[in-house]
Amino acid sequence: MHVADESHTGIVAELLSDLFEEVGHTLRAPEIAGIFSEIDADSGHSALLAFDDDEAVGVITVVETISLYAGGRIGVINELYVVPAYRSEGVGKLLLDMAKDLAEQRGWMRLEVTTPGAEYEKTLHFYEREGFFPIGPRYKYEL
Repeated sequence: MHVADESHTGIVAELLSDLFEEVGHTLRAPEIAGIFSEIDADSGHSALLAFDDDEAVGVITVVETISLYAGGRIGVINELYVVPAYRSEGVGKLLLDMAKDLAEQRGWMRLEVTTPGAEYEKTLHFYEREGFFPIGPRYKYEL
């Protein structure tokens, strides 16, 4: 496991581009790389990578925020992606465990995850197996 830094920009961008393609988002690797540079400069954001030898096989992104309802600082997992050939091999759990460790190190009150819709039932069950539970729907307003 590695905490991604500037040297991992291309790797993070390619993995997240693959994720976004799977779920129907339009961002591609060059755009993601530009955004990651901004994120990497912000100490409240982290991207964690899983490797098999020298091959990147998964990524998870976590951001710190403050929440009154949770009683202080929390972490939010925005993306979690595992290369298809490595799914059901424990890589997702490893990434999630690393995010949980980061949350404890930073003294966060809780860790939340942005989940896909009900059509991703297997993904939702994974989070539930790892101790997460639903807290309600999330809405967005685009600017």
